[in-house]
Amino acid sequence: MIRLMKADIYRLLRTKGFYITMILMVAYAVLIVSSQSVGSVGVNMSDTLDASTIQWNLKMAVQYTSFSSAFLVYFLIGLFVILFGYEFSQRTYKNSLTAGVSRLTFVLSKYLIQLLFFLLATLLYFGGAVVTAYFKYGLGDTDLAPFLWNTLVLSIGISLVISVVFSLASFVLVSSNSLVLASIFVVVYPMAIQIIAMMINADGLKYFDFFGLVQQIGLGTLSGKELLPYTIISLITIVLSLAGSALVIRQKEL
Repeated sequence: MIRLMKADIYRLLRTKGFYITMILMVAYAVLIVSSQSVGSVGVNMSDTLDASTIQWNLKMAVQYTSFSSAFLVYFLIGLFVILFGYEFSQRTYKNSLTAGVSRLTFVLSKYLIQLLFFLLATLLYFGGAVVTAYFKYGLGDTDLAPFLWNTLVLSIGISLVISVVFSLASFVLVSSNSLVLASIFVVVYPMAIQIIAMMINADGLKYFDFFGLVQQIGLGTLSGKELLPYTIISLITIVLSLAGSALVIRQKEL
């Protein structure tokens, strides 16, 4: 697994798309803070965030940036294509499997390397917001050490939630052999959840609204007890997606 991950890191760091994505992540955060604007995606957002009615400062800038982080999924499609999509579109994944790598190991390595770079991108995103907010609003009464620690924990949590969406996209890619279909899935998923929610009005559907979950994490509207079922559903979704992908690959001819 380590060998596969090293190969993916080497390939990713040699592509322009990686650096463009990282620059876009930082630029998006800078734009949010400098323009004092936010965006939302999701169906279970009972709270409305009106950024114009609240005094902006360092802490609030990070909160608003976190609320808008659901859009990061769209920026990260490029990394998904490079790390996972490329091998299936070119069918080079067979080289790893014929070399003795198990299907599950292959799929798990892809997920972990995506999670690693999603975390890196999210850290850069929040880093851009923090630096911009510091120069624009100053430190104020913010206790820097706890603030930075909370921001780090927030980055990790959001990266994990984003990885759920891409674990599902990986299953779509493996099942269909279509990079286009997998990318469309990422784009369409939040809209599909909205449509289904309007049609069936099922309360349990909110646990699959991963985009809305990211925004609720940003707002801090979920207590530890309320967050638990979301966490369980997210972990189950990841496990089932990875196991399903491994099973589908097992059925493919090498």
